[in-house]
Amino acid sequence: MTPLPEHLHQATRARTQETEKRARSALAELVKAGKPVSFTAVARQAGVSTDFLYRSPDLRTRIERHRAKVGSASAASEQPSGDSSTSAAVRALSARLARQQQTHHAEVERLRKALEVAQGENLALRRRLARYEAD
Repeated sequence: MTPLPEHLHQATRARTQETEKRARSALAELVKAGKPVSFTAVARQAGVSTDFLYRSPDLRTRIERHRAKVGSASAASEQPSGDSSTSAAVRALSARLARQQQTHHAEVERLRKALEVAQGENLALRRRLARYEAD
């Protein structure tokens, strides 16, 4: 494999530096606005991939640090309401699932009975056919 020419290395470095600059700027904007800091939020704001942020040690450290600062301060205030809404959603989905299971069990039982009847009719018809063929 042939090594890349120097001008391509320079272009790659310049593009990486520009991307890092946009990411740092986006992080600063999120912090200044008091918005939640996450890899996804920074990536959207900067127009970069989350993979780029995770692979950049400096950016990764900064985002994790800001996320931890804001996360620990706001976690206490947001967690109770978040848990109750999550619990309510889980309870609602569990109840819906239980109703669907009951409906499905009833339908399976109805289909089993219909299958038994059909198999009985099939057996009776085979026996009648066997009697006619024997003659």
